[in-house]
Amino acid sequence: MIISVEKKQIRRAIIAFIVMLLLGLLVKINFFFPIKVDEAIYNFFDKVQTPLGDVIMSISTFLGEPTIDIIYAVVLSVILVIARLKIPAMWVIATVLSGDVVGYILKHLFARARPSGHLLTDSGFSFPSGHSLGITMIIMILLILVIPNINSSRTRMWLTWILWTFGALTLMSRIYLKAHYFSDILSGALLAYAWVILTAWCYPIVANCLKQKIPFFKNEEI
Repeated sequence: MIISVEKKQIRRAIIAFIVMLLLGLLVKINFFFPIKVDEAIYNFFDKVQTPLGDVIMSISTFLGEPTIDIIYAVVLSVILVIARLKIPAMWVIATVLSGDVVGYILKHLFARARPSGHLLTDSGFSFPSGHSLGITMIIMILLILVIPNINSSRTRMWLTWILWTFGALTLMSRIYLKAHYFSDILSGALLAYAWVILTAWCYPIVANCLKQKIPFFKNEEI
């Protein structure tokens, strides 16, 4: 089985999802703890802005756009199809698109306004962060599906480090550019982790069902 998760990962995913929901409820009722932390981190980033930082963070936020994340998913899926891994390719697309839908629903459920001073291009609600959700889903998918299949341990280590560094820059850029509060990006990352692990847990059941009931997938590797 190409895609699988351990029981401890499932437990962590459940905890991550619960924490995300609790954080959303605390934000919804303006509970002092997350609000004060959000304000402190927001003010810190407001004081450290520089011309170079503006460039780096603008590039980071662009590369982590939800639409760009979908492109990443499509490119990875095409590569998987070429490698005759159609079912894993379907999992990638289904995970990212369904995760974005869940994020959209939660945004409207919690209906948190964005920070003052955000760019006009950053419209809609703030919690959870779509950038954080999207880029973390892509990173998690790569860590589950691609990185473990690289033979060189050094290469695996470096690629993992690069992925998380890129992800961290994207998340920080959303606070730096005043598009989100810290709790927004934290909730997006927690939701992404929970969602990818959940779909990976469901993958063996769905993959086996496709192989058994749909002739087109009969000889597909799962």
